[in-house]
Amino acid sequence: MKKITVLFFCITVLFQANGQVIDGLHDKLFDQYLLGKYGDCHDRAQRMIANDKYKYDPEPYLYISMCLVKLLEDPNQIDEYDNILKDALKFSEKSKKYNVKALKKEITTFPMDENLDFFDELIMIGVDEAQYHFNEDKFSKSASWFKKVGKIAPDDDNIQFAMAANMLLSRNMEGQKIMNVLLPEMKKKYSNGDEVPSEVSRDALVVGFLAYSKYLVDKGESAKAIEIITFGHELMPDNRKVSMKFEDLTK
Repeated sequence: MKKITVLFFCITVLFQANGQVIDGLHDKLFDQYLLGKYGDCHDRAQRMIANDKYKYDPEPYLYISMCLVKLLEDPNQIDEYDNILKDALKFSEKSKKYNVKALKKEITTFPMDENLDFFDELIMIGVDEAQYHFNEDKFSKSASWFKKVGKIAPDDDNIQFAMAANMLLSRNMEGQKIMNVLLPEMKKKYSNGDEVPSEVSRDALVVGFLAYSKYLVDKGESAKAIEIITFGHELMPDNRKVSMKFEDLTK
């Protein structure tokens, strides 16, 4: 398994807040998490969602995900890294889903807008995992991880782009259907220069350009590959990986 120390150091710099649910309703979960009792907090939240009273309460699901992310920082958990991350993504997805349902039913719960930093943190961790598998030429695994991350960020084009490109590299032609819709939308969005790629999922966008241009070259469509990597180079002129690929294809 790859080293994750540098990743977590970078994330710690970006997200300095302690991370407990902001304006939540469950004080015992809040206190346990604040005191660093992540195992106890996780177990309490698990017992809560097993109870019909809290089965659809989004807050315990969010605490479970947050506690699991803390476990990822423990070197003793390195062998279980993949499973822990999968569960963290799964429970955060459920938290988002139940939060939307609670708001529709006018049920009081935590404000999602005040808690987006954690989801951004988790997206970065998931993207890093997907990027790792892409760099190892395990394109099917990379696509699978981008799909998991995309469930908590369904409107993030960067993640969908990377997922579709890796699907194509793994011979899953469903990726082309996604690409046919997504790529024109991305070109339109970035065409006037008023919008820039999200920093949270920027690495996913890099993977997308590298993966899709590779797929096109392998397919014998070098002209299209140059068009794609040129788009990426113009969008991210300071990115070393994209610039190197651009120079390689246009020399």
